[in-house]
Amino acid sequence: MTQCKSVCKSWRDLLSTPYFAHLQFAKAKPSSLLFCHCSGNKTRLYCCHVHSSRSSNINNAMVSMPTKFKLPKNTFGGKVVGSSNGLLCLSEIHRMKKKFYICNPITGEYVGIAGPKVDQGWHVFEPIGFFYNPQNQQCKILMPRVRAGYGNFPGSGQIFTLGSNSWRNIDIPGHLHLIRAVPLNGALHWISNRDDRHISSFDMENEQASSIVLPDQIVMHTASLAGLGNFLCIFDNGYPEFNIWVMKEYGVEESWKHYTVKRSPNSHYRPVAIKEDASILLIQNSETLISYDPKTKESRALYDQIGDRRFVYIHTPSLVPLKDILIGAGHYKILNVGKRKRCSTINFLEF
Repeated sequence: MTQCKSVCKSWRDLLSTPYFAHLQFAKAKPSSLLFCHCSGNKTRLYCCHVHSSRSSNINNAMVSMPTKFKLPKNTFGGKVVGSSNGLLCLSEIHRMKKKFYICNPITGEYVGIAGPKVDQGWHVFEPIGFFYNPQNQQCKILMPRVRAGYGNFPGSGQIFTLGSNSWRNIDIPGHLHLIRAVPLNGALHWISNRDDRHISSFDMENEQASSIVLPDQIVMHTASLAGLGNFLCIFDNGYPEFNIWVMKEYGVEESWKHYTVKRSPNSHYRPVAIKEDASILLIQNSETLISYDPKTKESRALYDQIGDRRFVYIHTPSLVPLKDILIGAGHYKILNVGKRKRCSTINFLEF
């Protein structure tokens, strides 16, 4: 990925063509970690690129966290809804304001989308799903909603499809307003019932619900879900071992693979990604990024200054301009985070 465009004219012209952008995205992989830092009314987003090289000098590579991305507003205080095929969805949800942004953090381009009108007698919550399919340019945002006064009664949702310019109501199983769904393979995943050994899922493209059977060894009352790039994962912070189950082939129940990581009584782990060399990236105690090698069963610290950047998203870098994505989607004003300014900077850190 480029950090600047201080190159000769022929290179600049080549890098600016739609052909190059689409060629780059066709070869791109979900290899970047986005760390989201929310403090008061200010949200900051940092990017860390994941390499598979084992030869790097970790002490030198981890001197500082990569430069933060610029977001649509200098005072942006919202949240990241999700990352999907090179695009990010951001939201600002307040009592009197519901605003969404779909942006490409590499190019700095973004479009604004107005939130739904809330029907009387209903409550809406933070959006839980974002989906973009580059094959048909379909882009969707999903918000859960419940009837006022119904407590934990399963609700429904509202979904926005780019190009329709409107939100529509949709039935969704489970209590989606109470959980944080895991996006993977174009679907949302969550554990809706601790007494049922299934993962519930909702396909954002065809808007159909289904379920995935879990391994018998999983302790359901302590289990949590995660998405590790292209792999669905379930884990628990058991002692003296941290247990991870990874679904190597999506939807194939026989493909669950079990890993264990030794841990001390005061350590807690959260898996965030699987590298090409099969090592697993974990966040320890919400502050240290470590790499675990299942073959040698060894762990090594990669970066110990994560601080309170606790929200982590897997991202696929893309140079595809928003105008190519919004073809046929109606009238949207494409804005940029900084005119004549570098929109984002990614430092390549080799883990």
